[in-house]
Formats: sequence, structure tokens, C-alpha cells
Amino acid sequence: MRLMNYKQILPKIKQSLPINYEIVNSLYVASIRSQLTALLFAVFVAIFLYDELSHSIVVWGASLFMFTLFRLFSIYFFKAEYQRYSVETWYKFFMITSLSTSAIVSLLGAVYIHYLNDYYQLFIIAVLVGSVAVSITSLSADYRVATSYISIILLPLTVSVAAMQTRPTTILAILIVVFNISQIFMIYNNHIQTKKIKDLNEELKRHKDDNEHLLNENKQFIADMVHQIRTPLSVIMTNSSLIEMQSERKTSSYTTQINSAINMLSNSYEDLSYIISNDTIEYKPIEIHFTDFLNQRIHFFEVIAQANDKAISSNIANDVRITMNDTELERLIDNNLSNAIKHSSDKSEIEIVLEKSHSEIILKFITKGETIRNVSKIFDKNYTESFGAKRSLGLGLNMVKTICEKNSIGYSAHSREGINTFTYIFKV
Repeated sequence: MRLMNYKQILPKIKQSLPINYEIVNSLYVASIRSQLTALLFAVFVAIFLYDELSHSIVVWGASLFMFTLFRLFSIYFFKAEYQRYSVETWYKFFMITSLSTSAIVSLLGAVYIHYLNDYYQLFIIAVLVGSVAVSITSLSADYRVATSYISIILLPLTVSVAAMQTRPTTILAILIVVFNISQIFMIYNNHIQTKKIKDLNEELKRHKDDNEHLLNENKQFIADMVHQIRTPLSVIMTNSSLIEMQSERKTSSYTTQINSAINMLSNSYEDLSYIISNDTIEYKPIEIHFTDFLNQRIHFFEVIAQANDKAISSNIANDVRITMNDTELERLIDNNLSNAIKHSSDKSEIEIVLEKSHSEIILKFITKGETIRNVSKIFDKNYTESFGAKRSLGLGLNMVKTICEKNSIGYSAHSREGINTFTYIFKV
């Protein structure tokens, strides 16, 4: 019946911590320091007990020293030739050599302690308890090896101390048993906590992978939608121009509204195109005639401003040139013009200023409207200050911020007494 229980328990212990490269590598790497300590431990104990045990302790110390050197070589061989053997083979080798080390060390408590006086007996108890405490750290990656290691050292020591049959040694034996049990519980608890952390990390990784998958799907959906919008938008713009050329004056107000809507849709389309491609496409800088470029964008938005009963005035310096990617400069200008039209007061004038000095170019968008409540957050992603029906996604100015930081462009917003100014400083 007991044999059946062992047959059922052993597979469960094996399954509780599957053997993999991570565990085996941790065992080998973490044991380097403990092996170096074991070399000093063997020499120190042999020298300290030589007067009492003579050549026998020298044999013990030499055996432990040589075996520890062999284990250090095996660690080097593992790091250099890991692929030569399977993970299971490396694990079994480590377990056998570790338990063999503990068996050699346990001879101090199982055999040599009986040939010493009280002073040296206390010394052996102290060094064995200390060696166990040091070894636990290096063996913590596998609780099975750790518990076996300390048990092989402490159980013979407990029996030897209890066999002395004095009151102090009985108390010492009880304390060693308590220490052994507490160490085993600590090792197992550490194993449980490590397993929980590992499971939590795996769950977080699954959620991260799922979120990345959803993000990629959403990005692909936006890309597909942008692609689908492109053709009908081009058709609408072409036919609208033909209608405007052939229609009578009485329909001009309608075509103005249509063109305004088309231009707004076109601007949104360009924003989406940039959002889905800015992390995959390299937007290389080119030399741009800033003066002409800005005038073209203002002309594009004049239809939208006219449809919203607003006007655009400009004070643009002549023959200003800049080196920057044209797509990114267009997104910067267009988002500011779009926001200016959307959030300025009815029947107000939007002022665009372009100035140049020896060291910098300054671009300003000045509007009259509601005072910005939180200027420090106006460029943050998804931050909006919606006034009535003028809703926004909060993406445009954040896109502008990204472009500015990428191109080392200074950006700021100022709002006072209904005058809102967005300023951009380009280094020459």
C-alpha cells in the first residue's frame, strides 16, 4: 500500500516543477559562488580540525575540494557545450553532484563529530547550519534539490546530537529539527510564490499578445477603410469640380458647402493615412518653399472657412525655405488650420503669421474663441476641450506634437482673454 502511495506521489512531485532550460541554467549559474565558497569551506574546516582529527580530516577536505573543482568544471562545460546533452541529462547530473556534495559535507555531523570535544562539536554544528543557509540561495530554483540537500546534511547531524543524550544536546537536536523544518517550509513557500509570479507573467503575456493582436487588427481595419475611402473621394472631388464649372450662380452656395465637406473629409483621410504609416514609413526631409507651401494649404482651407462663415488672413514672409518632410509639414499646418476653423468664434478672422530671423522661423495660428482651459494638456493624446457640438477625437494636436518632437520643432499654446495662439519655432 505504501509502495503504491510512493508511485502516486513521485510523479506529482515531478510534475509540480517541469524541468526546462530556465531552471537548469539557474541552478548551474547560481551555484558558481556557492562552489567557490565550498573550496574555502573545505580548506578552513580541515585546517581548524587538523589538530583533533589528524590525517582523516585532510582526506575529507581534499575529497570535498577536488569534487568541488570537478563541479566548477562541469558548470563551465555546461555553459560552453550545453547543446551536447538534453536538459534532463544536465538536470540529473546537477542533482547527483549536488547530493554527493551534501553527503560528503554530512560526514562532519554523521562521523567526525563523535571524536571531538564539546567546543569542536559546537563548531561543526555552526558550520553545517551556516553551509545549509548559504546553499539554499543557490538551489532555490528547484525546491526538490534544495530540500534533499539540506536534509542529507541536517538529519545525520540531528541524530548524532540527539544520541549524545544530554540535556543541552537534546535541546540542540530539537532546535536543529525546527531549523530544518522551517527551511523546508521556506523553500516550498518560495517555490509556490515563484510559480504564482510565473503564472501571472504568463497570463499578462497572453493578455499583451491578445491586445497586440487586436491593435494590429484595428490598425489593419483603419488601413483598409482608408484604402476604400480613397477612390470614391477622388470621384466626388472630380465631379464636384465639374458641377461647379457648369452650374449657375444660384447653386454656388451649395457647391461651396459640398467642397467644404470634401476638403474636411480629405483632411481626415490624410490624418488617418499618416497615423497608420508613420511608424513603418520613413518620411525623409526635403527642401520646401515654406512661403508657397503655406499659401497652398491656406487656399485649401479657405473653402472650409467660407462654409463656416469665417475668414483667413495671413502675414507671410517672402521666400522662406525649410528642410522637412512635406507630408509631416502638411499635417502640422492642416491640423492647426482645421482646429482654428472648428474652435474659433462665428464670423471671426483666423490669422496666420510666418516670420523669419537669422536663426529661426516662427509660424503662428491666432484665433478668437473660447479660452483654452488647460493649455498644458492641449497637445496630449485623446485630450479634448469640447465646446457645444464641436466635438474632437483629440488626435490632431497630439500628431502635431509627435511631428514637432521628431523634427526638433518648438511648440507651445497660449490662451488669454479669448485670444488663442499656437506657436511653432523651426530652427534654421
